[in-house]
Amino acid sequence: MVINQSKINQEKYENAILFFVKNCNNKYLGATKLNKLLYYLDFISYRDRDKAVTGDIYIHKGYGPVPDKIDDVIVILTSNKSIKVELLPYKDGGTFKYETNREPNMKVFDSFENELLNKICKEFELWSTDKIVSQTHLEAPWFYSKLFEVVNYKYSKDIEFFK
Repeated sequence: MVINQSKINQEKYENAILFFVKNCNNKYLGATKLNKLLYYLDFISYRDRDKAVTGDIYIHKGYGPVPDKIDDVIVILTSNKSIKVELLPYKDGGTFKYETNREPNMKVFDSFENELLNKICKEFELWSTDKIVSQTHLEAPWFYSKLFEVVNYKYSKDIEFFK
């Protein structure tokens, strides 16, 4: 199942990012890890109730599944001053550091989504980026897709977290 991009839930997408930045150990939360937290939010939601939270599709990239519209949503959040993004030197390149300037609106999420957001933060907040990337590479959604192709939601049944 490939999610239709026209079904993006902008309000949930923005507030999920705000939630993760505020609550998931921001010290270790760069762009790659944020991508993986969103992946788990959408794919576990799809696994358990046949619908993704954000409605985004994910693309198979070298560091795992990446939400297709993440950059657009980050630009919106930055331009309306909801978050601040700073590029910091890291290894041979850089890493993004995020700071929230407003609280996420948790009322946009239903009870399942609120619980899932909290479970994801609790599980992954202390995981390194390398560890979470390695984990996504072991799972069927990434494994059965090819580089730069859409990651198929139908393989979400393979994800073992929170079953």
